[in-house]
Amino acid sequence: MRLPKGFNNLMQLSDEQKQILALPFDQTLFLHGSAGTGKTTLAGKRMLQLLREAPDEPILVLTPQRSLAFPYRTLLEQAEGFKSYSVNFATMNTIARRMVALFWPLFSEQAGFHFPYRPPQFLTLETAQFYLGKLIDPMLDRGAFSSVSITRHRLYSQVLDNLNKSAVVGFPYTEIGAKLSAAWVGESSQLNAYADLQVAVNAFRSFCLENNLLDFSLQVQLFREFVWQDPLCRRYLTSQFAHLIYDNCEEDPPYVHDVLIEWLPSFKSALIVYDNQAGYRVFLGADPHSAWRLHEQAQYTRELTQSITASPEVALLRNYLVSPEKSPPFQPLDYATLTKVLHIPEQPLRFYQQMLADVATQIQELVASGTKPGQIAILAPFVNSSSGFAMQQALSQRGIRARIFRPSIPLIEDAVIQCFITLAELIHPEWHLPLAKTQLTNCLTTAIDGLDMVRARLIVDNLLDFATSTNLLKPFDGLPEAMQTRITPKFGSRYEQLRLWLSQADPQLPLDIFVSQLFGEVLSQPGFGFHQNISAGQSTHNLMESYRKFRLSVNMQTVRDSSQLNLDYVRTLLDGVISAQYLSTWQNEDPGSVLIAPALTFLVSGQTVDYQVWLSVGSSGWYERLEQPLTHPYVLNRAWSEGKKWTSEEENRVSNANLEMILTGLLSRCRKGIILGLSEYNQAGQEEKGLLLLRLQSLLRQALKESGNA
Repeated sequence: MRLPKGFNNLMQLSDEQKQILALPFDQTLFLHGSAGTGKTTLAGKRMLQLLREAPDEPILVLTPQRSLAFPYRTLLEQAEGFKSYSVNFATMNTIARRMVALFWPLFSEQAGFHFPYRPPQFLTLETAQFYLGKLIDPMLDRGAFSSVSITRHRLYSQVLDNLNKSAVVGFPYTEIGAKLSAAWVGESSQLNAYADLQVAVNAFRSFCLENNLLDFSLQVQLFREFVWQDPLCRRYLTSQFAHLIYDNCEEDPPYVHDVLIEWLPSFKSALIVYDNQAGYRVFLGADPHSAWRLHEQAQYTRELTQSITASPEVALLRNYLVSPEKSPPFQPLDYATLTKVLHIPEQPLRFYQQMLADVATQIQELVASGTKPGQIAILAPFVNSSSGFAMQQALSQRGIRARIFRPSIPLIEDAVIQCFITLAELIHPEWHLPLAKTQLTNCLTTAIDGLDMVRARLIVDNLLDFATSTNLLKPFDGLPEAMQTRITPKFGSRYEQLRLWLSQADPQLPLDIFVSQLFGEVLSQPGFGFHQNISAGQSTHNLMESYRKFRLSVNMQTVRDSSQLNLDYVRTLLDGVISAQYLSTWQNEDPGSVLIAPALTFLVSGQTVDYQVWLSVGSSGWYERLEQPLTHPYVLNRAWSEGKKWTSEEENRVSNANLEMILTGLLSRCRKGIILGLSEYNQAGQEEKGLLLLRLQSLLRQALKESGNA
């Protein structure tokens, strides 16, 4: 039997790791420590030990999200001779859904569903928002939520988020509005919005019960209140696994910990892994305080303290930067040591684009000196389409590839998908959707290979009749000869090929079939924009898969034919509701490309890199919670005291705690150094002087003082 590299020699372990690995297998072990101390590595070794000593006893590897199981999956793939089928990977949410579907007939009537003998429909986030919109839109027409200024899809999302919080935290959904109102200290008009929120929540829950629809909150609630409480169902679940490895337990919500506390005695052995400084998924209900309760169920509690990732200089930077007010008795941080790991702009930069160029140049120098691009992560509080693309372009100009990872982005932000939707609008004038000249110009430059914006705009200005209600494209040969020459026969021929195909397309086709045919017969052919373009092919697949999931989830009693379904889907897409979940992106590490991602997304991924780039270090987005006027992750938390007010003092406390948590996490996942991206003005032209920048400035002054240069 051959073990994977790094796992066949126990001498590679530290003394404290060896001691932990030698603990008995018939006990529960609670293992905690900071990021970078080798907790997951040790858990992986424990999994292989179990497979070697008890190969036929099934193991449950439980993580808060599927991507966090990637190290364990990789380990199994690299190892030879193990019965890998004995290892089961799951999240508690997937277990809950599976169990609810399996035992549906036992509790559906008791739970209040109107058609208990019919199978339920499991809703995706997008289809849940679709149905919710049908209930909220009439409320908006009547003046509801008048004090709230957010887009409709954000409103839908926050209403559903409240329902999810009630399920995973464990309080009645009927109390959501009251809890938020009790903590509010601002304008009284906001209380009306909370009242409207409760009306919407109640209406949606009733709608789901009436139509056998299960959103995420109902899945969790049914599992927690019915399936898990039923002795037969519980025995069925608990009898399936002999051993448990539960990693990143601090990123799960309380209901998972509640279940595990009762489940643990059923396992022959259990290893629970806890990150001391994490809890990054707080907006999804993550509760480190709740997770810590699990150590009370363990026979052994052990802590890993030795970092195996960060260099001594990075560790020193972390100590000084995270808690500067504590004056710890660390090694003195002189300026030379600091600048070895903290790459500071040589001159002050005023504008955002200058910052991107400076960062790209520093990355170019790192790559030239031997650093693999895949060992560099560019991190920011937020990564929108424009900033991500601008960073990609800056690196591309220097011969360096980059990939953007955002776990959930509106599909309509993808240029390929925008192109398909625009072309679909052209053959569906009955949709009466607005079609702007800029939109069609961008569509043509995407669809036709090599077509520039000037020629594309000439085509739009001369061959699209906006004066009619049909918005149909006109033949190219109807143009004056001089205009044809200006556009060129080459592009005119490709435009005409696309126009003819659209004129013959069947408008009754389901959208995924339309997209598939358009891609295969036209856009993937030579001369068009998606020819031999792997990224475009993936985007096309994402669109078709998204539509299919939407079609399967939508109740056909509401949407009666494919034409109406197409329109409902496109409207939902244009509203920004439908998002893409690129969970597999983490699993396809590309050593030839730099990663661009939001900081919190990177932290949740569990990755470690040699170098990190922190963009816009003056931004308050590094620590301030996202503004959500209709929900609140801290108020809707099990630890929040009933009747307590959310004051500015609470806001400041949370901001400082968030900054320390993020800095600790990032610097624990960095081996060699940090590149600072700093500009006086941000992308919107606003001046930035947030807490992170102030800490960095204070640290630099301290280092200069200790070096005798102050």
